[in-house]
Amino acid sequence: MNSGTQSKEQAADETYQTNRNSSQNSGNSAAGESTSETNSGIDYTELKYRSPANVGTTKLAKGLGVFSIALGLAEAIAPAKMGELIGVSNRYRGFLPLLGLREIAHGIGIMSQTKPTESVWSRVAGDAIDLVYLGAAFAGKENNKRRLTGATLAVLGVTALDVMCAAALSKQDWSDADGNPEAPTTVGQTSGRQAM
Repeated sequence: MNSGTQSKEQAADETYQTNRNSSQNSGNSAAGESTSETNSGIDYTELKYRSPANVGTTKLAKGLGVFSIALGLAEAIAPAKMGELIGVSNRYRGFLPLLGLREIAHGIGIMSQTKPTESVWSRVAGDAIDLVYLGAAFAGKENNKRRLTGATLAVLGVTALDVMCAAALSKQDWSDADGNPEAPTTVGQTSGRQAM
């Protein structure tokens, strides 16, 4: 085989590879993926993942939402028991169902949103109301100060979590994939797969 024939065959092979790669690129673009070339010359397809930081923040927010609903139900359904638990007298227990309904509303808001920034910040505002309520209860001589102190410390701890979660939600950018719980994350994953 002479050099002229070899050159024609090489040119034909290069044209075939170019057309094949072009076809793959257009197919991958339609699927929402992008194809690029590594230094070794092997084509691979970039995969879109949820951000692990966003996944972690979402789990924290949803946990706060579940806690909010559970606490709200307890306050709304059993204010006497909750009042006894935190050390307030009957005079102060009348406010607990209202505080419980507010907690339930916060929880539902958090659970219904992909990125519940506003709902978590509303929990922070609710924590401030709870602290004012507990502070007022401290003024009542008939209330159990030891139990009130424990309840106040618990609310302060939850407030810290709420503020941390709300701040993270406010500063993090989210993609469409972050709202899809079935989408993969980069944890334990490669950054792409070889194109077929």
